[in-house]
Amino acid sequence: MKLRKLAHISTSKEEEGVEEMSMELEEGEILPPEEEEEASQEDPKPVGKRVRFSGEGSEKKSHYKVFEFSGNRYTIEDPVLLAPETKEQKPDIIIIKGITQTIDGMVMVTGQLFYHPEDAKKKGGGNWQIRDTRELFYSTHLVEVPANCVMHKCVVHFIPANKQPPDCRKHPGFIVRQIYDAVEQKLWKIADKDHN
Repeated sequence: MKLRKLAHISTSKEEEGVEEMSMELEEGEILPPEEEEEASQEDPKPVGKRVRFSGEGSEKKSHYKVFEFSGNRYTIEDPVLLAPETKEQKPDIIIIKGITQTIDGMVMVTGQLFYHPEDAKKKGGGNWQIRDTRELFYSTHLVEVPANCVMHKCVVHFIPANKQPPDCRKHPGFIVRQIYDAVEQKLWKIADKDHN
């Protein structure tokens, strides 16, 4: 029995079209690692009905509530890890606030960024004091990235200043106690400002 896998490839940077290439595999045949990765890697796809349009002409975008990538579904308000640009960097964490598809079919994710304490600049210099290695700072800083940068969902616990964080063995995930203002380079307690 033959299995058919399809991979989409672009024949040149100048061409706008996408060519379909099929590879036939015998049952039990294994692809070399780089080919297997390409064949199993799917492009992110919006799911469900379009919610609205924005922009005009080549900037026109379709907005959705859900997208699917690598067999997982992601929705508005999901906290997710983003693939770092280099191996030395930590993954960025965002809460998805928007899912769009451009005219050329690229799915993009807009999200509110969490800052790792060491990445948050402090007015006047120095470092922010943290009480837990799981701690992140929430922000109103929005970023837009290709949806294929999403690695997977994660858990983020918002903890008011007067509460203890959950036991990490029973409730794994990141914790947020403060909101980071990147412009003023200040921290606010969660109770001080609305984080949505």
